[in-house]
Amino acid sequence: MNEDVSSERRGLPEKAGAILRRVLAATGIERRLADRGLLEAWPRIVGERVAQFSRPVDLVDGVLTLEADNAVWRQELTLMAPLIVRRYNELCGEGSVKEINWNRKLARSRPGATGR
Repeated sequence: MNEDVSSERRGLPEKAGAILRRVLAATGIERRLADRGLLEAWPRIVGERVAQFSRPVDLVDGVLTLEADNAVWRQELTLMAPLIVRRYNELCGEGSVKEINWNRKLARSRPGATGR
């Protein structure tokens, strides 16, 4: 057993939630979960209409990766990039999103999506 952990416990039982939080923080998973949570804000950031035809794929170290259903929506979001970065930072804290990248291939249109 790790000396730091045993000295912190001092022989007292520790709640599972506290152990889990410590492990998540130590492994970096806590930060990844927080980043993934930011992706859920997408419809609030770009609006419901744009969110129907695009989606955030990942967020790592302030780099947001997006995909769009077609080239038209990709171009629209490229033009919106400064606004997207600003809105994420206003909503989630400065530096949450610093840069936007694209998935290499376009996403396939979802059923019922007309793109217009």
